[in-house]
Amino acid sequence: MSRDWYLEEDFWRTFGPLMFNEDTFASGAEEVANLVELAGIAPGPVLDLGAGPGRHALPLARAGYPVTAVDTSRLLLDQLEQAVDELPIEIVEADMRQFRREQAFDLVLVMWTSFGYFRDEADHLRVLANIHASLKPGARLVLDLVGVEYLARNLEPVHLTEYDDDLLLIERPLLTDNLTRLENEWLLIDGDRVHRAEFSHRVWSAGEIGALLARSGFEVLGMYGDCRGGLYDLEAERLVVIAETASPET
Repeated sequence: MSRDWYLEEDFWRTFGPLMFNEDTFASGAEEVANLVELAGIAPGPVLDLGAGPGRHALPLARAGYPVTAVDTSRLLLDQLEQAVDELPIEIVEADMRQFRREQAFDLVLVMWTSFGYFRDEADHLRVLANIHASLKPGARLVLDLVGVEYLARNLEPVHLTEYDDDLLLIERPLLTDNLTRLENEWLLIDGDRVHRAEFSHRVWSAGEIGALLARSGFEVLGMYGDCRGGLYDLEAERLVVIAETASPET
């Protein structure tokens, strides 16, 4: 795969059905319900960056939020489009490094570790600048990440998942670059066929992501271990950050 693995439709075609299934859609709806309360957001325009097939966009729209769902994968957006029906969801095929809509949104969500795909550190700053510009003054951003504190303590060198339809997924993750990147190899065994993918993801400690947000003009309101507002500590699998637009540093 290319270094821009997230742009490869074959990756989403092969591994997407494992990542976006009935269980993960149910968890997405639960996360939305919790985040609405945790972030304290009244119904208003929401931007879902890295929306995929709509795990969060669909329950947000059902709750009365007009949603703009942005993703680079036409394959995943087609799946979302089939489920939209009459819901207030605008579907946009675009790269989060380029998408910007000036002061259009009350809330931006970047869920399920969709922030961190890029090799170039400047790209992450570019995404945050676009988000800041797209939010109304005093509006909020939610980042759902995996924290390096948890990974460093709990990462398994090999992980095996067996699915009901006899598919086997072997994951081989490794923290590299002074604990700043998660390199992963996935092997999907389907009968006598093996599908292989390698991909890389930037990871941040809580302190590092807080500093990055401050540099990008955000004030961090809270860091949590889940979407319910649980404590972020060494046992927390997720790092959920809620931030508010503030004046950029001069």
